[in-house]
Amino acid sequence: MPDHCEFLIPTKHRHAALARTLALIRTTGAGVRVCDQSTHPYPGAIHRPDLNGLPAARNVLLKDSPADVVVFLDDDTDVAPDFAAALAECVRRWPNAAGWGPVLEVRPRAVRRLHRLVHLGCFHDPRRLTGARIDAPTSALFGACFAVRRDIAQTVGFDARRPGYALGEDLDFCRRVAERVGRERPFRFCRDLEAIHRREGTNRADPVRRGQGKAAFLIWWARRHGGSNPATILHLLLALVVAASGQGQGQEPGAARGVLAGIRAWWFGGAKPP
Repeated sequence: MPDHCEFLIPTKHRHAALARTLALIRTTGAGVRVCDQSTHPYPGAIHRPDLNGLPAARNVLLKDSPADVVVFLDDDTDVAPDFAAALAECVRRWPNAAGWGPVLEVRPRAVRRLHRLVHLGCFHDPRRLTGARIDAPTSALFGACFAVRRDIAQTVGFDARRPGYALGEDLDFCRRVAERVGRERPFRFCRDLEAIHRREGTNRADPVRRGQGKAAFLIWWARRHGGSNPATILHLLLALVVAASGQGQGQEPGAARGVLAGIRAWWFGGAKPP
């Protein structure tokens, strides 16, 4: 096991989901820290109801942890009993990687082809192109479960200006880590790391709200990471059309009217991503 390997879990008002996740972490033998933004904290958690969102909670955990390698985990994600031991082997095999993580979503060939055609420029996301659990370098890891070297993570940090769930904050973090270390693909997908994202939560059941969030995120992302490419406006239009169609959006598609509402909110009010 890596020296002081530790799981870091931000949570808010999801104590039942958290309890199941913590029970599974105990089987790995690794340590764990929880930052709870709920009104009433989970026993033993760092209680920070003053924080405005997920990125801020991750920063608190990162600052509080003494671990060399930290595993950011959503409160509704299951990990295998051998996860910490498998992670230690990944660190040994790929010592120059900035981080390691499992493939959490496997997409069929037709969906992967669609993403290659329409997610261009700054919208390219290798996580949308995974067809199996693999060992491979990557520019981004799945946000529900990923390990990273703490010193690198602390240098970059998460964008605490993003409130709430902060859709896409994990991809933004990975992009900034890549820029910091000067490598296009500084992370590793690892076949031996096993985890399952259970996707619990009431907000996930609302496709209209998801559609609004996806539109707001895509517009924000284009402005933050695509400004140097004159073709970004075309890439953004393609990404918005795919989001509105509901095609290739994994297990959480957004409704077309939600995407349109998100575009209108930005156009008339400059709305930021939720």
